[in-house]
Amino acid sequence: MAFSDLKTAAHAQEERYLETLTTLAEFESPTGHKAAVDALIDHLENDLGAKGWRVERVAKEKVGDQLVARKDFPGGTSSLLLTHADTVWPVGTLAKMPVRRDGDRFYGPGTLDMKAGIAAGIHAVALIEELGLEPLGPVTLLITSDEEVGSYHSRTLVESLAKEHERAFVLEPGRDDGALKVGRKGVGAFFVTFEGRSAHAGNNPKDGASALRELAHFLLFAESLNNDDVQTSVNLTVARGGSVGNVIPEEAFAEVDLRALEDGEGKRVERSIYGYEPKDSRVKVHIEGGLNRPPMEPTKGNMALFEKAKKKMESMGFSLESAVVGGGSDGNLTSALGIPTLDGLGSSGEGPHARHEHIRVAETLDRLALLTALLTK
Repeated sequence: MAFSDLKTAAHAQEERYLETLTTLAEFESPTGHKAAVDALIDHLENDLGAKGWRVERVAKEKVGDQLVARKDFPGGTSSLLLTHADTVWPVGTLAKMPVRRDGDRFYGPGTLDMKAGIAAGIHAVALIEELGLEPLGPVTLLITSDEEVGSYHSRTLVESLAKEHERAFVLEPGRDDGALKVGRKGVGAFFVTFEGRSAHAGNNPKDGASALRELAHFLLFAESLNNDDVQTSVNLTVARGGSVGNVIPEEAFAEVDLRALEDGEGKRVERSIYGYEPKDSRVKVHIEGGLNRPPMEPTKGNMALFEKAKKKMESMGFSLESAVVGGGSDGNLTSALGIPTLDGLGSSGEGPHARHEHIRVAETLDRLALLTALLTK
């Protein structure tokens, strides 16, 4: 089959693809709601099993369970498809933000990020089987349950599976303009607690050691670690402290977001934050966290995988650029292991984590054709 015919076949899947996506999106599955995520995992376990996937369920105690679904196709080039079932949207969002279509746009919480990616993995393999295409090799679809909060409970599984495969395709959405992702910034998070000493703010304020004032000093320190020349960003994004208006605050808390294109930059910031010395020696500072995902750099392997995708796109009559973006994904983990990784293959659209979240249907079906082509000879 010519690749141009494969694009036509992918677009012919539109109704079935959107039925799959609708079903997935109508399972509300916020990361922190294990029962809700497990309900979606129940559905996917049954559906994939009925479609001939060999499914293994990985039980988790604190987050939703995870699925490893395999198609044991013959061939020597194995592919890992990375997806996640969890979203940022709380249960009840559908009442105000229902799944709907408006022209070429398909809206709904979690559609773009990333239930469209799960649908893409399912339908790409369905196309291979229905059209009698020759796969390059085995395909594994991994569906995790805590990607939105850092993959703390799935990282080991992602990395162990990556080592079993020749390449990884991340079915996250592309950049808003559709570009595929060959690189991502590394991501870190720090959680900082300040313990001071309370005192009456009117009678004896000097007896107090203000945790909130120390937080203010720390904010300026943390943001001084930015390095615009190499696109390292350090931002204090959450802060709280104090109790009532006439008491010197004895407690405060802050969260810091770190993004870095280079591994050395991430480690520099991590060392600096852990080395912070409080301005007021009476205030104790406790720091947790660090660099959670290493940078996904545009390695030779990643760029070679993009070049293969580029040739297949050209044969199907469309093109997409490559990009390095600020957000992280599980592709950061696979790329850091040296596994050639291409990200952004799941869908095209706009508004991840926003109320106007949607996919663009026609472009997403083009991506479905591309993913299918990348899995076949």
